[in-house]
Amino acid sequence: MQLFFGGNNWHSGVIGIVASKITEMYYKPSILLCFEEENGVGKGSGRSIQGFDLHDALMKCQDVLAGFGGHSMAVGLSVEKDNFESFKQKFLKIATESNISNFAPVINIDDVINIDDIDKEMVKSLSLLEPFGEGNQMPIFAFKNLKIDSIRSLTEGKHLKLSLKSIKNNYVDAIGFNLGHLSDEYKIGDKVDVAGNLEINNFNGLQSIQINIKDIMKSVTF
Repeated sequence: MQLFFGGNNWHSGVIGIVASKITEMYYKPSILLCFEEENGVGKGSGRSIQGFDLHDALMKCQDVLAGFGGHSMAVGLSVEKDNFESFKQKFLKIATESNISNFAPVINIDDVINIDDIDKEMVKSLSLLEPFGEGNQMPIFAFKNLKIDSIRSLTEGKHLKLSLKSIKNNYVDAIGFNLGHLSDEYKIGDKVDVAGNLEINNFNGLQSIQINIKDIMKSVTF
């Protein structure tokens, strides 16, 4: 599956952000185009995944594009409305022939961290690495052998909320956006390994450390 959308009068300022979110959620290349009524030209953005060169794909479609630029992972482009369907079919054919349905997400772990060794000041100091983006991704850490103290789904089953406990009985909250389906696969008392970003959660005027989960699995013991 590849994700390809075109619409009228979408806000051009959010096209790139939405494309990034769609690609992150489904781990598929995505292209979003916004057509302006006055000239019939669609302008948009595309985001890709590791292993699929988005810029190279557009090079193969340039005969039906009004213009494009970018790199392998992110592009900007424009296409006349009359060429939209031709471009869509051509791009989808290229993506399908690249076997992207077999691509699996890869999470690059920057370090393994014990939650007993972190505090709010340490987490706040990560802001010194900003701005985050292409070429400077937010650090992803692994946290091992944590016990689930509480678990539930949020937003009608869409998201996953956990409280995790270390061997030294220190607690940390964790949120897994779009991972609510995993709430039935784990139970209180399970030992898990988690990969995610460290962040400060501000709620009702209180600050606490939170793990933004990118992946989770049951701990392997030998």
